[in-house]
Amino acid sequence: MEDLSKGIKRLRHEVRALQPKLEWNIFQASNPGEQNRILDALLDAGLGEDLKRAVDLLRHFLWCYIESAVADSDPHVDYALRSKRLEQITAVLRQLNHSACPPKASMEFVERVTLSVNRRMEAHHAQEELPLEQPA
Repeated sequence: MEDLSKGIKRLRHEVRALQPKLEWNIFQASNPGEQNRILDALLDAGLGEDLKRAVDLLRHFLWCYIESAVADSDPHVDYALRSKRLEQITAVLRQLNHSACPPKASMEFVERVTLSVNRRMEAHHAQEELPLEQPA
């Protein structure tokens, strides 16, 4: 378990170092080529799937701790410490369950993005289909 604790501390440090790079304003300030390179690297690396899996495992781990703490009948337990930990875990689980983007707003966003992409694709295809002007 010590390796797990060390790994979590290392990950925490790395995530904190990554946070400024994930600021949208900083991303927007970079040139389009750099933006494409960053997005390609994120998507090709399977970041979304890996991050979701890690968060799901963390959520499962925390729920298992809660169940274990409730089932534990050890008379030598520090109930004040356990209560504090359970409060912290509950707060983390609430944060993991809370979406930064409400479902309705996220669906509207997805619809707007899809519409914008479709319009651009249609405009691009229409330009490709235009006959080339013959020089007179």
